[in-house]
Amino acid sequence: DAGLKEHLHADMTSHLQGELDALRAQVQRDLDGRLGKMAQASQEMEVRLLERNSEWQSSAQEGLRGSFQQEVGKLEQEVAALRRELAGLKSDQEVMGKHVEWMLEQLKAVRADVEAQFPAWISRFLSQSRQDGAAGFVLQEDLQAELQALERKILAKVLEDRRLSARDAQGGIGVAVRQGGTAGVTEEQVHLIVGQALKRYSEDRVGLVDYALESAGASVINTRCSETYETRTALLSLFGIPLWYHSQSPRVILQPDVNPGNCWAFRGSQGFAIIRLSSIIRPTAVTLEHIPKALSPQGTIPSAPKDFAVYGLKEEGEEEGLLLGQFTYDHNGDPIQTFYLEGDAVGTYQLVELRVLSNWGHPEYTCIYRFRVHGEPAH
Repeated sequence: DAGLKEHLHADMTSHLQGELDALRAQVQRDLDGRLGKMAQASQEMEVRLLERNSEWQSSAQEGLRGSFQQEVGKLEQEVAALRRELAGLKSDQEVMGKHVEWMLEQLKAVRADVEAQFPAWISRFLSQSRQDGAAGFVLQEDLQAELQALERKILAKVLEDRRLSARDAQGGIGVAVRQGGTAGVTEEQVHLIVGQALKRYSEDRVGLVDYALESAGASVINTRCSETYETRTALLSLFGIPLWYHSQSPRVILQPDVNPGNCWAFRGSQGFAIIRLSSIIRPTAVTLEHIPKALSPQGTIPSAPKDFAVYGLKEEGEEEGLLLGQFTYDHNGDPIQTFYLEGDAVGTYQLVELRVLSNWGHPEYTCIYRFRVHGEPAH
């Protein structure tokens, strides 16, 4: 009985093991088949996604290409309109040029007429004086009166010619402006722009009060500035031999005369000057001025300041003041450049230091033509 039981147990175990192995193999085959189908479906979906992506990109590119072509068409139309306006302006400029040439010819004719008539008038006046018994001389008062009368006649003639020319020119400009009104500019706007430009030019070209102007009471503290560089420009010479060399003092940076060469030069690319303002103010901006490249004989301005800083000092003996701002002068920009101080914590000062940190490349010296300080009076 024990042997049969053991034999039956062994047979059942081997049978069940075989069935279990067969079932495991069947399950593995089914699982591998399903995994293969899932991988194939995944690859097919990836291919479809790539196709859809390429189709979307091509459609998007076509849409962008269409919009880009529309923008290009609009720009071409605008360029064509600008070209037409430019052609109209060129024709107006040619007309104005011819009108100016005609005015010059008229002035030359008036001048020639005056030069031709003046000797004859003098001769007639002298002969008339002799006939009146003036004994060969002319009273100074009579000659002066006759000369003033002749001057008034000449000026009246010139003014009449200028009035007629100005009227014709104004009429031509008005027609040109009215014709160009479709471009967005009217005659009233042109008059307003010109008036504002003339007003700004008459207001020292910046429209701000200059508290560093020497004629208004400002001054340079000569004991607190860099040494002046001798540019060795002969001011007085005899037989080609220079007798006296002239160099500008730091005072020139507080004066409105900014003709080429009328500047303060100091050696190297770093220098400073302390200015006593005309009154105690709260600084808001500074203006640095140099001549434009067009007025330079070489067409460049390497001696112009580049980086500079502005400090406020409470008293003359103070070594280091409060930094109010650090700026860069653009030698390719306007000759007059205004720099505004940032922040509301700026105090009130009457002493301001201009400290130049670098220039635009000159190896020997740096030139400053004019420096202005703007602000609000301290109450």
